[in-house]
Amino acid sequence: MNISDLISGGIGSSITSSVARMLNIDESKAKWVVSAAVPLMIAALNYNARNKNQGESIDRALDQHSGGIFDNLAGLLGGGATDDGNKIVGHIFGNNTGYVTQNLSEQSGLSAGQIGSVLSVLAPVVMGYLGQQKQSQSQGGGVADLIGGLLGGGGQQAGAGGLIGGLLSSVLGGGQQAEPAGNDGMGALADLAGEFFNQQNSQGQRGNVLDSLAGLFGR
Repeated sequence: MNISDLISGGIGSSITSSVARMLNIDESKAKWVVSAAVPLMIAALNYNARNKNQGESIDRALDQHSGGIFDNLAGLLGGGATDDGNKIVGHIFGNNTGYVTQNLSEQSGLSAGQIGSVLSVLAPVVMGYLGQQKQSQSQGGGVADLIGGLLGGGGQQAGAGGLIGGLLSSVLGGGQQAEPAGNDGMGALADLAGEFFNQQNSQGQRGNVLDSLAGLFGR
């Protein structure tokens, strides 16, 4: 299983169907929300992991989300939003939680409450995936290296601006513009996620970013 499977593969199809049933919406709209939200979560986690204190917190959290979630995925998805899921969302996005929710709501036409429910369901799945990857690691390394490696580059390279870590360190941290990522799929994901979190962009620009994120994985 890889990250794209959480969005467009077998796991992603199950998530999309469950979200559609949970919110009583078309599967096409559910897929759009999932395809935009999951990359934003992974991007934010990658940024957070490069802060020592947050990185250690994420590392401990991954030990509690070891991937066993996929043994009962249907049960989790059928249960809807949970307090645990909401807490994970808060840890992932921090002060940007409202910003993410509002923009996803405006672009999708769903209410903020509906978007909040989707994020709550998605968050444990994303953490379970990363926890599973951590357990299967054959070599040592911190959580930042784990997430960066899954996105096509780890450690110092990702932190320097080659991928998501570098881009988000500039836009979330208020630093200077990061250099563009590569032309591969994950490089495009890095560029787009970074542009979304850049709050200097207009609402229309952020909406275009969300559409593009969703489009990377098909609609």
